[in-house]
Amino acid sequence: MNKRLKEILARKQEIRTLLQGDEDINVEEIQEELRELQEEEKKIQERREMAEKINAEEIEGREIPKPKEQEKPKAEIRSMNWNDAIDTEEYRSLWAKEMMGQTLTSEERDTFNKVNDEYRAFTHTTENSQILIPKTIAAGIWKRAEEQYPLWADVRKFRVPGNLSMLKSDGNSVDARWYTEDQTVDTDKLGFGQLDLTGCELAKAIQVTWKLKKMALAEFEAYIIREIGDRMGISLSKAVYEGKGKPGAGDTFKPEPRGIKTVLTAEVDTPQILEYDETKGVEFKTLTGVMAAIHSSYVNGATIYASNSSIWNILANIVDGQGRPMFITDVQSGGVGRILGRSIKPDAAIPEGEFLIANVSAGYVANINEDITMYREDHVRERLTDYMGYAIVDGDVLDSKAFVILQSGTPTV
Repeated sequence: MNKRLKEILARKQEIRTLLQGDEDINVEEIQEELRELQEEEKKIQERREMAEKINAEEIEGREIPKPKEQEKPKAEIRSMNWNDAIDTEEYRSLWAKEMMGQTLTSEERDTFNKVNDEYRAFTHTTENSQILIPKTIAAGIWKRAEEQYPLWADVRKFRVPGNLSMLKSDGNSVDARWYTEDQTVDTDKLGFGQLDLTGCELAKAIQVTWKLKKMALAEFEAYIIREIGDRMGISLSKAVYEGKGKPGAGDTFKPEPRGIKTVLTAEVDTPQILEYDETKGVEFKTLTGVMAAIHSSYVNGATIYASNSSIWNILANIVDGQGRPMFITDVQSGGVGRILGRSIKPDAAIPEGEFLIANVSAGYVANINEDITMYREDHVRERLTDYMGYAIVDGDVLDSKAFVILQSGTPTV
């Protein structure tokens, strides 16, 4: 055996041992190294096969054809690591057949189990019913959630496995000052807090009749993307707006991302929550007061979020002091219109009569600690099947000054 080939195989075995161990590793570096090793191994194998053909006189030595890049042999799914395997059409087809309860051949079953067993070993889970979703399906679910719920779509997201900790300013830092040449520069202590995104379990189940399971594979994939995407999307958007956060002593609610409204409500005197007189509706002066409450550094990226009915029944009817409508229809900016230069986006997570004015991408951060996986459970007597999408996600506010909430009530004078 080629000396270098031996070294490659030995290193791949070392990596497998590392992945199954308990020590901390850089997953991205490991994946990159594996890709390089597999590419090098392919080239060595191709050279060896060509040499063997020459020895067998199948190819004349003076007529060795130069391999074309587009004619590279297709990698066998069972030789891939799980992260590459779930990106293939073969695994996508196996996943759909498994989800629909169709019978897999012994070879298909071995392939399907190998990919999922390797993933479970990688994540140190003993849950045998957890099934990896193909990357294209998972991406479709996330995309559907973002298309339907722009508040979640606008959140800055990370995909760091496990816990994610970030520094955030406590708002007490002092700006730079001007000095003369002979003056000593003052030293100000920078204040920072820590934001810990440890992950919250998000799950949504849908129930399908056995008759409906007989749909074509492509139709089944589209159904899963639509149904799971819609249901997880509303939960994510609601969590960004009014998620309760982590329960404390005596609390009975489940852990969830901490929402913008939760943070603003907890502030002394709630300076970022304003009210309008419901009998008068939102007046022009009230709206300008809301815009004034956004910190100047966040104004350029600010967007108005509200339910569809609140947009068309309230915002669309605001007029200035001269009786001129302030609402401008504009679908080119990603919303349905604009007021005071700010885009307006409909989101069902915002309660009726409330308005969130926010620079979400700058003031809120989320982490997808674990990507979507799928569970399936059959109910024979009822002839029903449950499909449950599961992910671990967390989020929190970085800076409350990036948000203002306008709600109905008795405004303070």
